[in-house]
Amino acid sequence: MITQIYSLQKLDEAIATMDAGADYIGLVPMQSIGLARTPISEVHAIYDEARKRGCTCVGIALTNDPDEIIEVMKQARPDILHVCSEKFAADKTFAERLHRELPGMKLMQAVLIEGPEAVEQAKAYAEYCDYLILDTGLAPNTGIGASGKTHDWSIDAEIVRSVNIPVIMAGGLGPDNVEAAIEEVRPFGVDSLTKTSRFHEDGSMEKDPEKVKLFCDRAKAKAKELGI
Repeated sequence: MITQIYSLQKLDEAIATMDAGADYIGLVPMQSIGLARTPISEVHAIYDEARKRGCTCVGIALTNDPDEIIEVMKQARPDILHVCSEKFAADKTFAERLHRELPGMKLMQAVLIEGPEAVEQAKAYAEYCDYLILDTGLAPNTGIGASGKTHDWSIDAEIVRSVNIPVIMAGGLGPDNVEAAIEEVRPFGVDSLTKTSRFHEDGSMEKDPEKVKLFCDRAKAKAKELGI
């Protein structure tokens, strides 16, 4: 069971997150839109440390401009590009361009789970994407996700059964509910942002290593119990 933790901004925060058990770490490389953006120099420091540890690096694209996405990811060089923009979703042409211009980089497309129609959308994305991430909510400057809210997990379970690529489950997951989510959905991985973070009065946030550890430990223990 892969555990994925977003949205890191500083090297010491990333190290604490990886020490707590995260397998995939995600951040927002500096771009023209979005919150919690990380300067490229810090992105490289975090990714270099992650690769020493065998941790997978995810770059989150919030911009709606595909040209900017490609340019930012050429600078950042994550292992996986996560597209979750408000008005842009990866299509087959974009996927082919990404793999041509950035060989070896994988493509993860966010799927907004609002109703059963998400199953057909996920199946279409699975034709050319390498991963899917199932998330809740759509907001300006944050795109799909980061709502801290759950959705109908039965739709996630149907998507997992319907596609042949890895599916990461997101949307309001934390130490309190990750075991139940895994038991119902049986995903490839689970993602947490809101419930593994500390929030400050100025609106900023940082990861809470204790909550990250609880999330990762409980996810992996439940997966082992279920044999997945």
